[in-house]
Amino acid sequence: MPSALGLFWDVDGTMAETEGDGHRRAFNAAFAERGLPWRWAMADYGELLRISGGEERLRHWLAMAPPGAPGDQAGQWAMAAELQERKQVHYGRIVAAGGLAPRPGVVRLIQDAAAAGWRQWIVTTSRRRAVEALLSTQPFQPLGSAFCGWICGEDVTRKKPDPQAYAMALGQSGLPPRQVVALEDSPHGVEAARRAGLRCLVTPSRLTGRGRLTGAAAVVDHLGDGPQQPATVLTGPALGCQPHVDLAYLEGLLHPQGSPFPVSPAPPGS
Repeated sequence: MPSALGLFWDVDGTMAETEGDGHRRAFNAAFAERGLPWRWAMADYGELLRISGGEERLRHWLAMAPPGAPGDQAGQWAMAAELQERKQVHYGRIVAAGGLAPRPGVVRLIQDAAAAGWRQWIVTTSRRRAVEALLSTQPFQPLGSAFCGWICGEDVTRKKPDPQAYAMALGQSGLPPRQVVALEDSPHGVEAARRAGLRCLVTPSRLTGRGRLTGAAAVVDHLGDGPQQPATVLTGPALGCQPHVDLAYLEGLLHPQGSPFPVSPAPPGS
C-alpha cells in the first residue's frame, strides 16, 4: 500500500483573501469602536503583514507611538490584547456576512485531496476563533471534515517564519516532510515551510505580492478552477495539459527529479 501524502494549508491569503478584505477591516472597526484615529489602508496593512500574528502586529504598531497610544509597553500590550479581542468579534461578523469567498481552486483541491486519501491539516498563525469563523460559513463549511487537525496561533510560542507550527503538524500527523506539500501565500509562510523541510507551493495573495518567495517549489497566481479560471505558473513546473493545480502536479513537486513536468522559466522581475 503506498504511503499517505499530506497537504498542509495556510489559511489567511491562501484559502481566501482574508487579510485585506477581512482582518484589516476588522482592525479598523475595532479602532473606530474605541474612538481611535487610526485607519489602516491596504498599503499600510501590507507593510504590517511583515509581523506575524494580529496581537503582535498591534504591539508593533503601538510601539511606533501613533496618536492615542499608551506611552509605556505595559499599556501598549494591554491595549493590543483588548483591540485584538474586539477585532476578532468584528472579523466574525464580516465572515458571517459572506464577504470572503474561497480563492480559485481551493474548494476543488481540498475535495479532491480528501477523496484521494491525502492527510490535510490547517497550519496557520491565526487564532483558532478566526479559523472557526471562516470554516463555519458557506462554501467553506462542508470542507471541515477534510482536515485531520489544526495548528493555530495559540498552539505555538513562535509564529511563522519560525517552523514550529509545521513541525507540530508533522509530529501530530505522523507524516515525514518528504511526503507533504505546504500551501502558502507569503514569504513568512514559505520560510516556515522550507525550514521544516517541506516542499511549498505558493499562491501569492493581493497583499503579500510575488516578491521574496525564496525556497518555493513553485509559484502560481492561484490554484485554478477549470478553463474559465486557469492557473498561471510564475515559477516552477508547468501545469501540462490541465488548466489548474491538481494532485498529480503536487506529487510532481514532491519528486522533482522524476517529475514529468517541464519547468517554466521565472518571469522577468520575479
